[in-house]
Amino acid sequence: MSLYYTLVPALPALPPALAQLQELPISVLQLEQRLSMLDAEDRALLERALRLFQRERSGDEGFSDRDEVRHWEQELATIPYKPLRRVLEENLEWRSLIAAQRYRLAGQAESGSFQGYGPRMWIIKRDWQQPDFGLGRRYPWLIESLAQLKQGQCLALEQQILERLWRKLRLLEQSHPFTLMAIAAYRLRWSLAEYRLRWQGDAAQSHFSQLVDRALAGLEQDNKVGAVTEAG
Repeated sequence: MSLYYTLVPALPALPPALAQLQELPISVLQLEQRLSMLDAEDRALLERALRLFQRERSGDEGFSDRDEVRHWEQELATIPYKPLRRVLEENLEWRSLIAAQRYRLAGQAESGSFQGYGPRMWIIKRDWQQPDFGLGRRYPWLIESLAQLKQGQCLALEQQILERLWRKLRLLEQSHPFTLMAIAAYRLRWSLAEYRLRWQGDAAQSHFSQLVDRALAGLEQDNKVGAVTEAG
């Protein structure tokens, strides 16, 4: 793994806690200029990690949920550094758990059509009717997240997810100094910071609700397609 003794000190510090964030310490243009110091292979890996972390769709907008999960799995397999890959996996797992709770609250009584990421998807489907999907011991925050969803506290839930990711990324950054993993952790934290500042307050509530509405609309469309397929 390449070492970046010049690049890492050129990245201005982000605060230890996400709640301490007041403004971005560096613009995206300045950040990208400094990241141009990465060699081509590391730059490509960082871009894949960022796409996975932000779950951006570029060229796969027509994917079904199942195809998108497969795409995530294929992309994750190209991340050679286990600590970085694990943070990306956890983000996708957490998002899948929240999505499952959302779908269930929206009235999806059966788990058969739900698609999400992670090795515990079979447990989620098996224990679909359990408030915590039988995973409360591993994810003790599931009961709280369910209560927040029922009460419409989407912003508070989103902020808690961001704070957990922020802590994990900061630990990754500190434990692998001057490496690509430290740079990737910084870049992913910067994306969290930019997201939080851009969508804070009422704007964040509105944006999060729009994302959920689109997800549920996709579920409804998938169910219609499935019904037509079965009828045919």
